[in-house]
Amino acid sequence: MLIFITLIYFFANMQKVLVPGATFDEIQQLFDVDASAVSNTGAIFLCVYAISQLAVGVMADRFGGAKVIVWGGLIFCIGSVLSGVPGSFMLLCVSRFLTGLGAAAIYLSMIKEIARISGSALPLFLGIAMIVGYSGAIAGASPFIAGVKHLGYSKMMLITGGVTAAVYAGFLLSALKNQFPAVRKEVTFSISSYLNVFKRRHNIALLAVCGLNFGVYFALQSIIGKKFLQDFCSMSETASGAVLTVTMLIAAFNGFILANLSRWAGNRRKIFLQCGSLECLVGAGLIVGALIFDIRQPVLAVTGMILLAFGGNVTPIFVSLVKETNEENRFGTVLCVGNFFSYSVTAGFGCVLGKLMDIYPPQKIDGISVYSRNSYLLVFAVLIPLLAISMFCALKLRESYGKDIDVR
Repeated sequence: MLIFITLIYFFANMQKVLVPGATFDEIQQLFDVDASAVSNTGAIFLCVYAISQLAVGVMADRFGGAKVIVWGGLIFCIGSVLSGVPGSFMLLCVSRFLTGLGAAAIYLSMIKEIARISGSALPLFLGIAMIVGYSGAIAGASPFIAGVKHLGYSKMMLITGGVTAAVYAGFLLSALKNQFPAVRKEVTFSISSYLNVFKRRHNIALLAVCGLNFGVYFALQSIIGKKFLQDFCSMSETASGAVLTVTMLIAAFNGFILANLSRWAGNRRKIFLQCGSLECLVGAGLIVGALIFDIRQPVLAVTGMILLAFGGNVTPIFVSLVKETNEENRFGTVLCVGNFFSYSVTAGFGCVLGKLMDIYPPQKIDGISVYSRNSYLLVFAVLIPLLAISMFCALKLRESYGKDIDVR
């Protein structure tokens, strides 16, 4: 059952980067819409994904992860298939809403199931699951882009949705053979359970560090990164897709590597989160520097995106520190608030970046809108203050050394 859950997580990560990240130009040409409309398709997915985390975390604590995936996986499959059905732009938006709603049930539920069986080996087990899951986003970069060039947008999306449905069917068959954990009736839905997360300043700092770093990195990965490399650095579609593949590979394996480094370093957590914040801040600074000085050779921009990939995914360290600084019955709730914040940053960025880009009208070249240096400077200038806040909060974190500690 865990194997099938992890495979569903693979496809959930793939869907996060397909629209509009890997298919920005295809959607713009297919529906004849501006950059704001295209980026909003990603924002719809991420907004509903983020908001749903608040419910999913409590549901996973109360009912268990597998039960939540039963209904969430079904909605996810429906949305995935509809994303490839030819039709109106409105149908695409509806399909992304359903896909985001279903995908929201997968991540936290998977963590809940892994935490139930892994004990102190949680960072290592979670690191392995992250590699499998993030491989979905890797497949959604260069391989998917190549498939779209040969088969077209709709066929590739329908094939992806069909395979996802087959994996979900395998999960259902395996889940029915397992005994679901008993319902924890003491876990209830209440506003106070969410507000209690913020009563601890350490939680606020921890959520800010991981939420801002991941949110900025994933906005580049899933929404604007490929388009930026094509427009500003004049990279080909294949080359820019390859960069996204490399950055996702880094993010996938970085979590696993950090889990092992943390164990070898005496289960230290804080230093890795601080290094992640520094990497993200320097990476964004390189991109902004390239824009300010109009350095269009890809080396600075690509290096910046690589540093953001290293700092953006520290999930095993984050989850471990959440577990070690909060009560067990609050674990899922803190995680869901953290995941909500992370994807809210990306979704919020997606909502505004299209409007910022359209302030300076694009040029039409061979039917494709190409945006200017000024458009991207407006977009990336927003990142620096966010990442500076993350760096400040990282300095306020407490070290746990792998043990449960009381923090306020």
